[in-house]
Amino acid sequence: DACLSKTSGPLGLDGVYADIIAPADTDFARTHVMVHGGMHTGACWLRTPDNREGWAIRLARTGDRVICVDWPGCGRSGYVPPEKLTGQLVADQIAAAVKTLKGEIILWTHSMGGAIGWRIAELLAGRLSRLIAIAPGPPGNIQPVAKLISQGPDRLTMEFSGVPLDVHPNGPVVLSHEAARAKLIGSSTQFPRQHTDSYLAGLQAVPRQLFLERINFKGQQLRMLTPNALAGTRVLIVTGDSDPDHPPAADSAIGDFLTEQGMISRFVYLPEHDITGNGHMMMLEQNSDQILDLIAVIINETQKTNTTTN
Repeated sequence: DACLSKTSGPLGLDGVYADIIAPADTDFARTHVMVHGGMHTGACWLRTPDNREGWAIRLARTGDRVICVDWPGCGRSGYVPPEKLTGQLVADQIAAAVKTLKGEIILWTHSMGGAIGWRIAELLAGRLSRLIAIAPGPPGNIQPVAKLISQGPDRLTMEFSGVPLDVHPNGPVVLSHEAARAKLIGSSTQFPRQHTDSYLAGLQAVPRQLFLERINFKGQQLRMLTPNALAGTRVLIVTGDSDPDHPPAADSAIGDFLTEQGMISRFVYLPEHDITGNGHMMMLEQNSDQILDLIAVIINETQKTNTTTN
C-alpha cells in the first residue's frame, strides 16, 4: 500500500515485538499503541477473519501512527522463562517501550490486555492523552477472587465462560475450541462464522501465571497501585450486548472505580448507539468499521472540547 508504511520488529530495549503502521509521506501527531488480549497477538488489530482492514490499518489511514505490540514472552516477542512471566513484567516492558516514543500517546487495550493495561497506564502517567479499553478485564482492586470447581495436586478446574476448564501445574493454559468459542464468539450475531475454524486455529496458548492472574486466583490479579496517578486522563470503556462475561453493570463499575481515581471515564454500551449483536471480539466482527467510527467520533468530540476550553 503506497499510502502506508509498515515495519515489524523490536520496540524499545526489552525485545517487545511490534507491527508499526504509519502514513508513508506525512508527519503524524499522535501514536496509538494497541495491546491485545489473551489467546491473541497484536495481529488481531491488523485484519479481520473475513479479510477486511483491521482497526490499526484504518487508524493509520487517518494520519496517525499505530503500534500493535505482542506481550513479552508471547507471540513474536522475546522469550521469557515461564517462572518470570508475570503481568507486572508484561506491563513493565510494554511501558518501557512506549516511553521511548515521542508525541501524543493513545493506549488501546482489550480483554486480558485491559487487566494488564491499567497498570501499563499507571506506569505511563503523564504520557497518555487517552486510554481506550475494549471489553476490558478489571483491575485487581475490584475483581472478585476466582471460584474453583475443584482443586487437586495435579490440576485446578474452574468454570470459564460456562465451560469447565483445567489448569495444570506445568505448561500454558490451552483452551479447547468449545471454551474458546464460548468466550470469544458466544452469542454474537456479528462474528463472521464462516471463518470460525480458521480463526480458532490461530489462537495462542496463554502462559499459566498470566491466566491465573487474569482470573484473580488467590487475589493475584494486577492492581492499580497509585491513587490519582492518572487523574485527568480520559478513559473510554466499550462493551457490546452479546458478551456474557462483560454485562453493562460489570464494565460500568470499572468506570466508576476509575472515576474515584480521578480519571475522566466514559462507558459506551454499543446498543445505546444502535450498534447491536457484538461479542467479545468486536474489532474482528462484521460491523467493526461502524464501532471504530463511533470511537473516533467520541475521541474527536472531546479533542475539540479540550481545544475550545484551552
